[in-house]
Amino acid sequence: MRLSRFCLLLLPLVLWLGACHRNRPQIPSNKEVEDVEAERMLRYNQLCIEAEQNEIRAYLDSVAPDMIAVKDGFWYRIDSVGTGDSIRKNQTVSLLYSLELLDGSVCDDSGVSGAKKIKVGARQDIKALDLALPLMKRGSEATLLVPSYLAYGVPGDRRCVPSRCPIVLRIKVLP
Repeated sequence: MRLSRFCLLLLPLVLWLGACHRNRPQIPSNKEVEDVEAERMLRYNQLCIEAEQNEIRAYLDSVAPDMIAVKDGFWYRIDSVGTGDSIRKNQTVSLLYSLELLDGSVCDDSGVSGAKKIKVGARQDIKALDLALPLMKRGSEATLLVPSYLAYGVPGDRRCVPSRCPIVLRIKVLP
């Protein structure tokens, strides 16, 4: 009799301990939520990048098939080789420029705003200039095709260059 009473008391304890090891029931507070908004933003960014790449490819095919791709992500063409010294990082150079959209619209021109002085590598202007100027000599003229991430990026320049817009930069490094 004593043993049966002990078993009856022990049975609920065993059942209670066994229940503690089961998975918790799925309720809204512990349910893993998919981040739908993050997935949508990721997909949107991917589509924007694809659209920009297609726009650049079309420009290269129709207007500038002779441009050279650089591993840093932009394209360039030396239009006139200068006779001066090669440009190095940390040098200050003066340049004349024309900044255009791929449709040919001119957004900025040194004829209006004046020559620009830049310390190469100091990120005083768009990143593409810091990458392209060491490929040139003083007195050189070049045309650059720059994707948005090396130019004005997502915000654009808030004046003329729209968001996520590749640009064409025509530059002449003064001697």
